[in-house]
Amino acid sequence: MEHLPWKVMRAETVYDSPPYVRVEEQTVELPDGRMIEPYYRIELRSWVVMMAVTPEGRVVIARQYRHGIGRVSLMLPGGLLEEGEDPLAAARRELLEETGYASEAWESLGRFVPNSNYRCGEAHLYLARQAQVQATPNADDLEEMELLLLPLDVVLEELRVGNVVSLSSVALISLAAARLRS
Repeated sequence: MEHLPWKVMRAETVYDSPPYVRVEEQTVELPDGRMIEPYYRIELRSWVVMMAVTPEGRVVIARQYRHGIGRVSLMLPGGLLEEGEDPLAAARRELLEETGYASEAWESLGRFVPNSNYRCGEAHLYLARQAQVQATPNADDLEEMELLLLPLDVVLEELRVGNVVSLSSVALISLAAARLRS
């Protein structure tokens, strides 16, 4: 079976707050001729998420309040890409800023779209091995957090019981655990 792309017949920006979010209302034609109106596409900036593991096998993770979900959760460090910034460079920068840790052993675990119906940006996921403290954290963007160093098994249990709710953190912990255990 051949899967054909939908045709965008009309597109209008209905909300725009650069550089963070843009919402586009579209009229699309499906391959079978049906029309869908309205169809919304949400553009968010791409971001990076990193799972840093120390030489002792501890995961660098934060416990913090996140207003978008209205609760405290365990979160892997991450942040937005700047315009034109290489994702690995952003991952290195964000890890150092948020945690004070740095690594020379980086591995990309993929680039993913969090919502395939609406897009919503791209998450670039990285595993950083042999991470060590290099500086004092400087997360000056409303991120009050408690930095923890937890064994992977504890992080996986916290994920299992629902204490990790960010999809990008959940995905990265799962992918990195599989990579570390293989």
